Amino acid sequence: METRLKPVPAFYCCYLLRSTIRHSSLYIGSSPHPARRLAQHNGKVKGGAVRTSRNSLRPWEMVCVVAGFPSNIAALQFEWAWHNAHLTKHISAEDRLSVPTTRTKTNRRTGKSRSRLGRPRKSLLDHLSNLHLLLQASYFSKWPLELRFWNENVHKSWLAWDDRVDEQIRPQIKVLLDLPQDRGEEEEPSSAQRPAKRRKVDLISKGGVEGVDPTYARFQLVLQKAKDLTDGDDSIPLCDICGKDVDVNNHLFNVCLGRDCHSSTHLSCLSARFLDEEKSELMLPTKGTCPSCRTTLQWSDLMRVLSLRTRDQKQVQKLLKKRNKGAAAVAAEILEDSDDSDIAEEYEDAASDDPEEAGSESGDDASVDSILSFWSERGAAAKSAPSASQPQRLEMVIEDSEDDR
Repeated sequence: METRLKPVPAFYCCYLLRSTIRHSSLYIGSSPHPARRLAQHNGKVKGGAVRTSRNSLRPWEMVCVVAGFPSNIAALQFEWAWHNAHLTKHISAEDRLSVPTTRTKTNRRTGKSRSRLGRPRKSLLDHLSNLHLLLQASYFSKWPLELRFWNENVHKSWLAWDDRVDEQIRPQIKVLLDLPQDRGEEEEPSSAQRPAKRRKVDLISKGGVEGVDPTYARFQLVLQKAKDLTDGDDSIPLCDICGKDVDVNNHLFNVCLGRDCHSSTHLSCLSARFLDEEKSELMLPTKGTCPSCRTTLQWSDLMRVLSLRTRDQKQVQKLLKKRNKGAAAVAAEILEDSDDSDIAEEYEDAASDDPEEAGSESGDDASVDSILSFWSERGAAAKSAPSASQPQRLEMVIEDSEDDR
């Protein structure tokens, strides 16, 4: 049976949850729809995870996300590495901050003891410092990632840690505080719109977890421009870089994401131009400027549009039928339909933290003051850690945290 290739997801992230009741209880997961996933963890929507189902720890808050993954598999790789920072090969032994603990279990009948390496307990500060290391890793640092914080105190802790260490993450990885905007007094929904849909429209792109648009609605305009090229008259567009014909029915081509620009280019021509602008020796570019309107274009967004056009025409047609509506309204409609039909079967995050093992100290907020003494404490811990060369019998299994099936 032939496997159908999926387009690059509109949005996929790894997230860090924190219990608002006990701040030492933390949880790592991944999802293409963080607002829905948070509602599941808090028991408002069917699904979620066993480890976050205890009412004594609810409600949970999503304090930060790493977004921009090119596939669910890529997000799961990062999720596993973040959760298993004491094991992952993406962090070198000399840089590793989280070290495994030795656990001894005694058989009551025989009296024999058996020791094994266990997962270390991690505070919020542990997770932030490990995240900092992973974003420096050669494998992940070249991905088009961004780090969003939805909690101001956690963001301050990140900034304090980032200022404390010598090695910095690449400037191409955006780090931003994305708090919900003050919407003032909410207007009553019109009779033509359901309250839930009206609320989604008002929240999208307004910051916070509810402000994330996990749909392709923002690419509606460029999809229409590409369709006009493929369905147009007999005139053949020219590549704005090499000047040769663009066979829109046979060639992989790009259309500028700018609102008023209709520039079209061969995929290979635009890639070479972007790499030349970046003076990069990598195989794939990160960003570049449109040869016509000079707008800065993200390569990852161009590939999202291209993969959607070539791999999921059904989704494209759905979006183009709603072209007379704004992007926020289209996104809200798609999200409402998704919620109503319950099309996604949710799975427990296989590689996520057990709240019982996330930290034993109550109220561990990873304050700025605690960060200043953290480095010296970790240095002492590393010296007493078991040797990294000690043989381990590990079964590494990656399962999907949450994927639309």
